[in-house]
Amino acid sequence: RNLLLPDGVPPERQWARFYIKIYRAEGLPRMNTSIMANVKKAFTGENKDLVDPYVQVVFAGQKGKTTIQKSSYEPLWNEQIVFTEMFPPLCKRIKIQIRDSDKVNDVAIGTHFIDLRKISNEGDKGK
Repeated sequence: RNLLLPDGVPPERQWARFYIKIYRAEGLPRMNTSIMANVKKAFTGENKDLVDPYVQVVFAGQKGKTTIQKSSYEPLWNEQIVFTEMFPPLCKRIKIQIRDSDKVNDVAIGTHFIDLRKISNEGDKGK
């Protein structure tokens, strides 16, 4: 018996691929209206209200991200991020975050967690 595995997780697990499909985002807020944006504008002359969004997905210690959609409040990706992990996974949730790409520092616009226990079936085969 493997003491590192939680109760209910079978000792023999198989590798599986987890597919995360990112379609689009709607109604993103105006960014760069802060004091820092005004300071940046004074130094660089850059006046940027629009966001350059991308989606970052974190699952079981792995990160994946979509392409950056330049100057868009309603970005359309239609992209897929694939993770390879043991099944059933020990990680119980997926973190999905929309971020604004910036030359200085990327900023989180919104974050959502998907609980895998709510979207998957019981059992070692996921059926």
